Amino acid sequence: MTRLFDRSKRSFGLFLAFVLMITLLLPAGALPKASAATITIDGNVSDWSSVSALMTNSGTAQTLKVTNDGTNLYLLVQGSGLSTAMGNFWINTDNNTSTGYQAAGWGTTGVEWLLENTGLYRYGGSGTDWSWNFNSTLTSSQFYRSSSIIEVAIPLSTLQISAGSTVQVGYIDNSSDTSRLPAAGQTLPAYLLTSSGSGGGTGNNTVVNPVELDSPLNNPFKGWAPSAKSTTYAQPHRLVYAGVTWKELESTKGTYDFSAIEAANNFAYWKSKGVKVVFRFILDSPTGQAHRDIPDWLYNDMVARGESPGTVYNDTTGGMGTGNNMGFSPNYNSTYLQERHQLAIEAIAARYNTNDRPVAFVQIGSLGHWGEFHTWPYVGPNGETNYTGAFPTNDISNKYVQHYIDAFAGKEDKMQVLIRRSIALAKTNNKGMVMGMFNDVFGHKDSFDADWGWYTGTQNGYWDDIGQQQPGHPNFWETRISGGEFYGGASGMLAALTTGSGFTETLRQTELSKPSWLGPNSPASLPLNHALQANIDALKKRMGYHFVVKEISHPSTISGSTFTTTIKVENKGVQHFPFAWPVEIQLRSSNTVVAKKTANVNLTTWKTGTYTLTDSISVSGLAAGTYDIAIAIIDPSTTQPGVDFANTNKLTDGAFKLSSVTK
Repeated sequence: MTRLFDRSKRSFGLFLAFVLMITLLLPAGALPKASAATITIDGNVSDWSSVSALMTNSGTAQTLKVTNDGTNLYLLVQGSGLSTAMGNFWINTDNNTSTGYQAAGWGTTGVEWLLENTGLYRYGGSGTDWSWNFNSTLTSSQFYRSSSIIEVAIPLSTLQISAGSTVQVGYIDNSSDTSRLPAAGQTLPAYLLTSSGSGGGTGNNTVVNPVELDSPLNNPFKGWAPSAKSTTYAQPHRLVYAGVTWKELESTKGTYDFSAIEAANNFAYWKSKGVKVVFRFILDSPTGQAHRDIPDWLYNDMVARGESPGTVYNDTTGGMGTGNNMGFSPNYNSTYLQERHQLAIEAIAARYNTNDRPVAFVQIGSLGHWGEFHTWPYVGPNGETNYTGAFPTNDISNKYVQHYIDAFAGKEDKMQVLIRRSIALAKTNNKGMVMGMFNDVFGHKDSFDADWGWYTGTQNGYWDDIGQQQPGHPNFWETRISGGEFYGGASGMLAALTTGSGFTETLRQTELSKPSWLGPNSPASLPLNHALQANIDALKKRMGYHFVVKEISHPSTISGSTFTTTIKVENKGVQHFPFAWPVEIQLRSSNTVVAKKTANVNLTTWKTGTYTLTDSISVSGLAAGTYDIAIAIIDPSTTQPGVDFANTNKLTDGAFKLSSVTK
């Protein structure tokens, strides 16, 4: 911590001198002063005896207490060998850790006010810059300090807070990395201002810091998404990938055989395990044998209509890889193909728009080899053009994308659409749909960073393989999901997870592109306790969301008609939760929920960082007794808790106990 007055010598020393001069000329009473209260700022802490500690630590700074009356916020630090020359109180008054100054050494803080010695300053910067505006100097009736006691009274009117406000407070002694409350690495404890006027509000307040788990969690919508066709994966996962060809879905014209594709992809089994599906509808999936992935009836209809149905390919250049070099690229320009494609996409959307929500993500897989927006290689060994099929220009490819937009718009509370490459329709279209994106060569540096690379193109735009300039879709992960799969089959996946340059690159790409899941090429089939298990776990933990309850504060007893709790949750993952599932605060008697409140929060906005939710539960008519306080994220398809927090005290139904309270 750089001392404020050290910085003032460089940045605003003259300004402070001017302010101090003006202050001396102000008439008495011009600056707010603490009124007489239950707490007297005199170094005698006997009037704090009924106030519970908000935070404790070993070492120099040992105890932090906070209370209030109708006039002042009172702060007390007790310790041994406290500095009598330098100390700082850091105060977050809007209970929002994403606004205000981010004080070093703790978790996210969002501080609006700094009391350095007797000088009170309000933050005026952007979060990381050192920009403080002088407010006032506390008087001897507002500030007392010795080597064992620091007592402070700050007018509520100055801080612009009142009864019902929640503040978060920390203290650093003599710019120390260790002599501080709370301890380094923790989050600032919260205090709820009371209206009792007794000066002992904290005495009726309980603060609990739930125990955090360090292991990765097997939560929905994140982690590994292996092929749905197998059910024998050692690594835990909550997603599977179902790549479905048009021929499989509609082998008979007008008949969509969902039963067959769901049986082949084990939909019933995955539903029983709480596993959701990443669905890709494919027109061209190269293999090692001659075949077509569009239905035979469609091929024959196109021929009968006098249209070219497409291009048979057998890549002998080696570019597509052994076993991935043969197939059929359809004629995307065919209006008949387009008409039938639209009907198929509409059928898929209608099938899975149910409260069961079997399909969570739909990848646009209709264009190019494997649905990856290319028909590379374009030039054959003898100079043949469109060697493995002609990829359509924007005016044609946009028609296929529009089919997804029309079919899935309005269904994004259940299914979200992702696209392989950035195009204009990915974020600007007639339905207002914003698409997520997937990177099917995740972990490969050139395919990520080069001018044509996935990340570079996503952020800056790019020239595609057929010479069209495509716009970027920068930072799409702010509102939509990022996914993909490892590059290069099993060997590429293992290289990307191996400690050294491979895993370092994987972690770099994770931080930049913020994937929630990877598959089907993923480590799901590797045995547990594999040599790469530590890296597998570290990556899975960081991918997607990872919610940790850091703190709950609440009155120690229930009185009145409502019960208010303040809960701090940190997302330690790189992504938000994809759907707006409700968050419940519950009071429980044994395993029975006796009172609850759906919190006013939207999990899709909980990106990396710490979030505070304060809500009141109606307790009218609640019988006397002791109750557990729990939190739960509710799965709409089951109306039961569906997401784990990285904390202990998980209850049998999946909710998490945070504290207890007595009425």
